[in-house]
Order: sequence, then C-alpha cells, then structure tokens
Amino acid sequence: MHTQYRRHLPHIHPPGAALFLTMRLAGSLPQTVLEDVRTSAADLPSQCQRFASYEQQLETGSYGPTWLRQPVVAALVLAGLRQQAANGHYELTAACAMPNHLHVVLRLPLASPEAFYRVLQRFKSTTAVLANRALGRNGRFWQDESYDHVVREGQPEALARAVRYTVHNPVKAGLCSQWQAWEGTYLAQEWHELV
Repeated sequence: MHTQYRRHLPHIHPPGAALFLTMRLAGSLPQTVLEDVRTSAADLPSQCQRFASYEQQLETGSYGPTWLRQPVVAALVLAGLRQQAANGHYELTAACAMPNHLHVVLRLPLASPEAFYRVLQRFKSTTAVLANRALGRNGRFWQDESYDHVVREGQPEALARAVRYTVHNPVKAGLCSQWQAWEGTYLAQEWHELV
C-alpha cells in the first residue's frame, strides 16, 4: 500500500504507525506564513521549528474563518473521525476541534485495503459538505493539504506528548481552563487517566 507521497509537504504513513495530524480551515493562515512553511518543507529541523510558529498563528484564531468554534460543526467533524475509526480505517486516540483547525492522534492499521490519504480525502470531503450545510454556506471548508508526522515508535512518551498536546490545546489557547470542558475534544477512554 502506498505510504509515502509529497505535495507541498512530505507525507509518510507507514502501516501500524501512530500519526499526529493538523488539518486547518481554508483561509485560516495568511499567504506569507504559508510561503514560509513551503520553503522550509525540505529541511526537517526547520520544518519542525516552522510548525511551532504556524501552530501559534492558528491558535490565535485572528485570521480567517473559525467555523469549528460552533458546537454543531465541531460535533459533526468529531463524529466523522469516530465513524472512520469504527469502519476500521484507523484507531482514534485523541482529537481536538479548535476554532480554525483540527488536531488528531491516531494509529494506522497494519494492513489496510485503502491508502490513508484517500481515507483523509473522504473525511474532509464528507465533513466539508455537512459543515457547509450546517453553516448555510458554499465553498471550500478545509485547506487541501494537512500537516502530519509519524510519532516515534519505541518511545511511549512521544505518543503521550502528542495526546497531551492535542487535548490541552484549547487550555493553552485560553479557550477553557480544563481540557474536559472543551466540547470539541475526543479522547479514547484508556487515555483519560494518562493525560
């Protein structure tokens, strides 16, 4: 199964790997930030540094749409993630719908009849249609390309860090005081005592 490809950013999806993904709404970052991310895409240390800056820009929510702030939209996006997990496309560990972006931690199956990028495309397409309907609008909902990286295997703390980062993101952004209070958060039951 195809596990590696490149558009503006490299994407590697090995079977059985844990992934941390960030999907953002279309138009949620200024063009200058996007150009900076694209120019650093070939240099991994630079890419990681830039991601922190990119993430900080997203957290402020000061540019572009914030449709995921609406509980009905966040709920349908989380339901879409859970449905794909129930269909066996991945094991969903954690997810958080921030006002203008979505963080997801998941584990790919060891064997899958379908490449993960197709699963991701279907998720984005389906949730975009449903979200636009709920918002009474037309047009692009998600940015075409997502940021993703493989969580280091053999280092349980790396996965725990990704999960904590995901669920505590609304607290860090000042949107709530405890992660459990943010309606746009999903956390697999077995992780509740570990975050």
